[in-house]
Amino acid sequence: MKRIMGLGFLWIVMHSASAQQPMRGGPPPEALTACSSAQSGEACRFTAPHGTVSGVCRQMREPQLVCVPKDGPPGGRAPTQDRGGRRGMMPLPETVDIDREYAAAVSVKSRIPDTGQGSCFDNQGVIPCPAPGEPFYGQDAHYSGVRLGYRDNGDGTVTDPITGLTWQQAHHAKRLGWSSAKAQCESLNLGGHTDWRLPNIKELYSIADFAGATGRRPFLDPLFEIHEPDASLLEHDRFAATHHTDMMGQTWSVTRYTGDHWDRKGVEAAFFFNFLDGRIKQAPTAGRQGLFYRCVRGQEWGANRLQDNRNGTVTDQASGLMWQQQDDGKPRLWKDSLAYCENLSFAGYRDWRLPNAKELQSIVDYRYHDPAIDPAFFRQQDRKGWFWTSTTHGENTRQAIYLCFGKCISVDGVDVHGAGAQRSDPKSGDPARYSEGLGGQKDQVRIRNYARCVRSVE
Repeated sequence: MKRIMGLGFLWIVMHSASAQQPMRGGPPPEALTACSSAQSGEACRFTAPHGTVSGVCRQMREPQLVCVPKDGPPGGRAPTQDRGGRRGMMPLPETVDIDREYAAAVSVKSRIPDTGQGSCFDNQGVIPCPAPGEPFYGQDAHYSGVRLGYRDNGDGTVTDPITGLTWQQAHHAKRLGWSSAKAQCESLNLGGHTDWRLPNIKELYSIADFAGATGRRPFLDPLFEIHEPDASLLEHDRFAATHHTDMMGQTWSVTRYTGDHWDRKGVEAAFFFNFLDGRIKQAPTAGRQGLFYRCVRGQEWGANRLQDNRNGTVTDQASGLMWQQQDDGKPRLWKDSLAYCENLSFAGYRDWRLPNAKELQSIVDYRYHDPAIDPAFFRQQDRKGWFWTSTTHGENTRQAIYLCFGKCISVDGVDVHGAGAQRSDPKSGDPARYSEGLGGQKDQVRIRNYARCVRSVE
């Protein structure tokens, strides 16, 4: 069936054999009501003339979310023409144009590249940046780290002066398996150099740009080339009902997962970062579908140099950041986690804050997976725990980014993304509303996650 019709017509054709005349005005009212208080990707259900329909809340042509049946249009978003004339996808209503910087941000020193996120948010969307002491103070935009400032070398390469790494500027349209991508980088001759390699996951994450918004802007500086794949990619995708091409920017790292991919013994997997939907997860290295790749050269970056300060704190001399050695074991909403770190007085310091996404990912130790943190220096009271960052996710501003230090599981308890993955959770609400999980892999939703606070030592 060609998907050139309105959703209402598609609904009737697919789900109502008794209909005598197609309804072209849009989806059934019940499909809208079912998602009236939901978020994109949330499971939904309603009663239609032909029976009960189960689906996923998605943005279609209507201004509000629609409960799209599981056998409805792949990706859940109707094709449209963007301003550049390219056949693309409508951005989700929660996506916004995110500022690059907040003029009144507090400058903090570290050797971790900044996230590039300069807008402030509450539980729903963009707000004027709050003042100290106000709710939602302490988020990503309030603190300005070392500014991104890539150098275009004019030879197809880009250098990051913060990490010292030089990157391949071009995008590879052909997706490859992990071993093939690794071999391609190792054989690359570019810019007069032959010492290229596939980056580790911390190196790859260092160039992530969290002014990105799924369907609107890549999570990557415009100096780098990247293109959305064509629709043929979804032809054999078992998650095609929730995937769409403008979220398929998965890019390999060399970092292998030390746990079991989807709890399957003997299945090797490696982590990737998705530059079109802004998340880390892992995929089998011998999988049927390949991923994008981007080569790098330079001294390997991202290793920690940890020092136990013997006062309940740990300093990473590589980043210039000091961390709580142990979390307090209390899961919180995102807003409350911001306030907890802002108000923390610990080890003689009062300038603690909730770390941004790149800062927190810097202490993930991918040698471990239960949890993914160095046990010689850090304590995690709940080994299954996930930890909030101060960074809002550009796909849905009702969600903030967290890092899975414990296994990154589905509602069925399967380790689908891997400990060390980066995902996003609703900032508030009742987890019971998400009994079927989020997305095609049915991500478990917790909403109340842990906090490990950070401060700069320089």
